[in-house]
Amino acid sequence: MRKAVRIAGPALLALGLLVGSPGVAQDSDADIKKEIQALKTGQKNIQRQLNEIKALLQKQKAAPAARSGPKVEGVTFNLGTNEVQGDLSATLTLLEFTDYQ
Repeated sequence: MRKAVRIAGPALLALGLLVGSPGVAQDSDADIKKEIQALKTGQKNIQRQLNEIKALLQKQKAAPAARSGPKVEGVTFNLGTNEVQGDLSATLTLLEFTDYQ
């Protein structure tokens, strides 16, 4: 029993000195404060970038998209001798999708 006390006593003393050292606690507090400040700075940068993205998106919404392609409204197409089903005077709407990305 005395042998265990002789071994455990110095080990606990050394552990207490390492953990309870005020210099170690102050260093870690300063490191934590630096990390918190770095996180706050990073958050401010992210917020600024998000505000820039929002402004760009609002500009895009404000500007109406210009229609592209030829104006073919009211054009009559000659089908020649091709077979047709349905009313010959029926209206037709053609849609062309050109951007497949």
